Amino acid sequence: MLNFLSELILGRSPIPEPFKRCSYSSLPLISIDLELTDLNINRAKVTSIGWIQGKMFDVDLSSAHYDIVRASGDLHQSPVIHGLGAKEIAKGTHIREHVEALKAFVESHVWVFHNATLDVKMLSRLWRLLEFESVSITTIDTMLLQVYVLEKTQGYVPSGGVTLASCRSYYHLSHAPEHNALDDALATLTLLYAQLHQLDKTTNASLQQLSHTRAVKTFTLG
Repeated sequence: MLNFLSELILGRSPIPEPFKRCSYSSLPLISIDLELTDLNINRAKVTSIGWIQGKMFDVDLSSAHYDIVRASGDLHQSPVIHGLGAKEIAKGTHIREHVEALKAFVESHVWVFHNATLDVKMLSRLWRLLEFESVSITTIDTMLLQVYVLEKTQGYVPSGGVTLASCRSYYHLSHAPEHNALDDALATLTLLYAQLHQLDKTTNASLQQLSHTRAVKTFTLG
């Protein structure tokens, strides 16, 4: 039980084939963001979901996916933070169809998150609730990658230094709208490109070589 909880929270380090030797530029990526009603995963509900794919340091805008997810009960501060009212959320689509769609990317893509642990824990809970077969995903966490960069270049991580907005500012990226699942997914993907370019300007380094940052992990969903 302890090992399962540790893996759920911390992930595992081994990188599976075929991603291990993929260069940064050839990595098939899908950046994902969930907007939640609560940071406590046991009672949180998903109010919206967004994702977008990328490869070769490019963004595939045609792959953009966004939808409001149906939820009921206490929405906490979600309407204020995410701009989604109870009536909009009540008319949303069922989370099942979105999680079902994500199953297609399990083996074909590396999943990108900003603070992977939160979203992965939520996805794993949904996987179990929907009774889907357990799967393993390979992830890159842009927040942990920025922790590595800041510790290496500055020797410490300043307070607030690894928020999505702060990370983008560090690389002089343009301001991105916040608290919209698709906007955040896009902002995370382009942040990753900036991070990878700074770490290796040839972009020929492999995902295996990135593993020393502790930002690349394998998680089990379900």
